[in-house]
Amino acid sequence: MKILHVCSTSAVSGANRYAFDLAAGQVALGHDVTVVMPEAPGTSLDLKPPEVNAVTYGGIYALGLITTLMRLKGDILHCHGGKAVKWLRLMPNRPPVVVSLHIRFKKSAMDHVDGVHALADWQMDGVKAFKGPVRKVNNWTPKLRDTAPGAAEACRVAAGAALETPLAVFVGRLDPVKGVDTLIRAFRQIERPDARLAIVGDGSEREALKALAAGDARIVFMGYSTAPADWYRAADLLVIPSRREPFALVALEAMAAGTPILASDVDGFREIFNTRPDVRFPEGDAAALAQAMLAKLAAKTGGGILRDMYDMTRFDRASGVAAVTDFYTEVRAAKLGPRAG
Repeated sequence: MKILHVCSTSAVSGANRYAFDLAAGQVALGHDVTVVMPEAPGTSLDLKPPEVNAVTYGGIYALGLITTLMRLKGDILHCHGGKAVKWLRLMPNRPPVVVSLHIRFKKSAMDHVDGVHALADWQMDGVKAFKGPVRKVNNWTPKLRDTAPGAAEACRVAAGAALETPLAVFVGRLDPVKGVDTLIRAFRQIERPDARLAIVGDGSEREALKALAAGDARIVFMGYSTAPADWYRAADLLVIPSRREPFALVALEAMAAGTPILASDVDGFREIFNTRPDVRFPEGDAAALAQAMLAKLAAKTGGGILRDMYDMTRFDRASGVAAVTDFYTEVRAAKLGPRAG
């Protein structure tokens, strides 16, 4: 098949990272795959696998999107994000369209598509009214760039953390939905002068978060990183304090690295950590998070970086890529009938 993945934005996001990783897996299966996105801001292209084609467009959003897709002539359009998918209702003679629910089903933007791919169990209630094919295939552990020897130690040095220093880390966008304000308030309650918190990422809330952290020299802002795996391996604890999270790639990547995790008890985290209540804390509760962080960091008694073990059998990449790609066949058959073959 000729598969076109359609991203609503070219900024760094979990949806775009998912699209690139799925595309790379489909290239390995022998498909002709291209990721299509706006040309600005273009920052997500830093994480594009070399084997994946990317096409960008400028100008008026809807016009650039539709003319680019018509020129590329895909057999299936797989959308990641509501902004792009809503405009596809205007595309003449369009091929079948699948949308992945990176948040939730939005009827006004998505009711015209031909198939819905849910990432998590909690999303299934929202698609009950959709009349086309629906398949749930959860996120998997994406393929990350290898961590170079000494990279984790270099991250700790940059954060001002010696090997014996308890180091908590956040990796992600600095946006309100990510709950980093809760993390900073929690960390400031921890009476351990030797502890450090490294905030890795960038976003609209950066300056407000810096103001919230002002006066606590233990908290450092490291900026955006193209090598998140280095930070997972550097951290004694990764904190994911999101206010909502469908099925976070950051969590799966950190689990694969064996990083101890604390995650807010919301949405996809209940599914990912359904057998690990010790990992979850009440969303927005800075006091509860502070206590949980203290308990986790107390396990650090020497110079080694703390590790944990997780059951990753539910998050197999090859099985997930195959299942999503197989779903295209069902969607094409439902829309095109005998012509789908």
